[in-house]
Amino acid sequence: MKTLFLLASFFALSFHSLSGKASPQETTVPKYAFEMLMQKIRQDFAQNPDITQGLEKYNVQDGSFTDVDYASIQRTNWPPLVHINRISDFVFAYTNPENRYYQDEDLYNKIEKGLEYWHERNPWCHNWWYNQIAEPQALGVLLIQMRTGKKQLPHELENKLLERIKKDGGNPAKWTGANRTDIALHWIYRACLSKDAETLEFALENVYNPVIYTTKEGFQHDNSNFQHGQQLYIGGYGDEILKGVTQVAMYTRGTRFAMPQERLNLISKFMRETYYPTIRGKYMLFDVMGRSVSRPGVPDKSHTALFAQRMEILDTVHAQEFREIISRLKEEKPADYAIKPQHTHYFRGDYSLHVRPEYTFDVRLVSNRTARCEYGNGENLKTYFMSDGCTNIVRRGNEYEGIFPSWNWSRIPGTTAPQLKEIPLAASDWQTPGTSDFAGGVSDSLYGITTYRYMDNYKDIQTGAHKAWFFFDEEIVCLGANISSTASEKVYTTVNQCLASSEPASISLSGKLQSMEQGEKHYKNPEWIWHDGIGYLFPKGGNIVAGQQIQSGSWYDINHSINRKEEVQNDVFTVCIDHGLQPKSGSYAYIVLPDKKTPEAVKKYSRNNLVEILQNDADIQAVRHKGLHIWQIVFYRAGRFQHKEMSIKVDKPCALMIKQTQGHAPVLHIADPGQTGQAINVIIQPRKKKAYTIRMQPAENPIYAGATQSFTLQ
Repeated sequence: MKTLFLLASFFALSFHSLSGKASPQETTVPKYAFEMLMQKIRQDFAQNPDITQGLEKYNVQDGSFTDVDYASIQRTNWPPLVHINRISDFVFAYTNPENRYYQDEDLYNKIEKGLEYWHERNPWCHNWWYNQIAEPQALGVLLIQMRTGKKQLPHELENKLLERIKKDGGNPAKWTGANRTDIALHWIYRACLSKDAETLEFALENVYNPVIYTTKEGFQHDNSNFQHGQQLYIGGYGDEILKGVTQVAMYTRGTRFAMPQERLNLISKFMRETYYPTIRGKYMLFDVMGRSVSRPGVPDKSHTALFAQRMEILDTVHAQEFREIISRLKEEKPADYAIKPQHTHYFRGDYSLHVRPEYTFDVRLVSNRTARCEYGNGENLKTYFMSDGCTNIVRRGNEYEGIFPSWNWSRIPGTTAPQLKEIPLAASDWQTPGTSDFAGGVSDSLYGITTYRYMDNYKDIQTGAHKAWFFFDEEIVCLGANISSTASEKVYTTVNQCLASSEPASISLSGKLQSMEQGEKHYKNPEWIWHDGIGYLFPKGGNIVAGQQIQSGSWYDINHSINRKEEVQNDVFTVCIDHGLQPKSGSYAYIVLPDKKTPEAVKKYSRNNLVEILQNDADIQAVRHKGLHIWQIVFYRAGRFQHKEMSIKVDKPCALMIKQTQGHAPVLHIADPGQTGQAINVIIQPRKKKAYTIRMQPAENPIYAGATQSFTLQ
């Protein structure tokens, strides 16, 4: 507490404000203040490493490591960085009283010679990230820790390294989002080491600068996050910005340089309502992580409990919520612990997230306003269809963990695609825009619709469909219509492709329940399938391809930056709908029941008939939930939906939901998935009641063109 008080006093008295200028006496900074800040940094990175392997590979002649390729310019997993990481381990071993090499003179000499070698060799990577973020951050932390050593580095050597960081580390002000924060971090390290108040102030300003709502890279007005253009990146770069911002916010907590309250509120809202809800248990949904989905172990986000632990201190108003998050990430509590129902359509991100205590279900789209999931740096090479209505269906969270090397990437759950033998690469590896002009959804925060007018004429895909998802409590209704293709392969809609359960799947055929045998088979008009606590109903029948089989591949197949070519095998369960070769005006209908623990529970549900599919064609897709008294309808063009209990006429394409709650006036929720900025007129005529006429005016701010508007029908 005394240290925190002194640091707070120092910041309050010694530094000028972010908006003002320093007076001559303000630039005289007590030396102890920088040391106190460095002590906080050391606490963040404290470790007691085993350096046996590093010592075995160390070349005493010149300070290099015998197994490191210093000439490599490899864009990912850059080999020379191993040198800095090992020297960093040496430093922490040398300065940790619990390590056997504590204050070891010979180890000190190896550290000094190793840093001299690094400075003189000056390795360079073709991926700017290593030169401007990874290397200078690691060097900064290493040098800060070395200041605690019994023997200090020569001033000349330390100054040379600091000058190199300054020269090559980049300017954070020239970047956006997570990259800006990451570069600013090593400016903080350098400012502390050089006792430079002006540099420290500049760095802190740039750490917090990305924590605003923007239409460019960064946090969007719908609470999603973009990086690399208009590309959804809730995980991946989302991890990076949360790591950096919360880290610095802890350093400056209680000082005049603390994160401004409005920015703390923004980061807390993103974490509580978007980032952590995409994590089930400790596993993140695979379609929000960008190209990192192709890296082993990345969906495991247990390490992000650190971010929540920081927020528990920084945002005391929501401390309990962050404690609940931490307990799930650490698996101290089950995946459903303290989960509250929510449904969000991210109209900026073309993404829908449906959360219930029992399960999580999402949908990722791409429109002409957003970018497809990237495959840069040789990573994520089979990702093409992941942006085209991809869905996750998870109860525990680990239903897809480690499946990706052995996935059939033409069968990504939720997508309608030709079964190509080779998955195409998008036109650009970094920022390929989508083509749909109608992709969006409507939501009331608990229920909603997501819709996607899909058409892709790229290469041999040549496939289109009108796709929609209708979200309730027990079920998600999935409809497809106007399915047409001229591709050279059959077109499938994939219901799911996940890790197989140890318990055999069950299928109901002509009212008879049977276990599904090993291997993939074709079934004509099954009523439903059950697997791993999830039911899949087929109310309109169809040609279903389903089964459980061993599939194989390698991480190298999907990520050339990982030299892991050994075969990976997984037992995989798949359910698809076969639309045949070059279908015309095809359709599908299936209902996902994500929390049915037994086949009997699916059978019981199938007899209730609570959900009605009222229309499913090129013009309209409509579903009614009789138990919840909710009507959900997508209009792909101006027209009329006609039912014996209600007719609805619209003059523009839209998605709408009508909730009829007993004792309350009906409520209309409506959105424009095309984000046209035009007014939409709706006439609702209930049976034997007066008609309602509603005019949805375009949002005053075009940023909100795809947002839901609500009207009470009175």
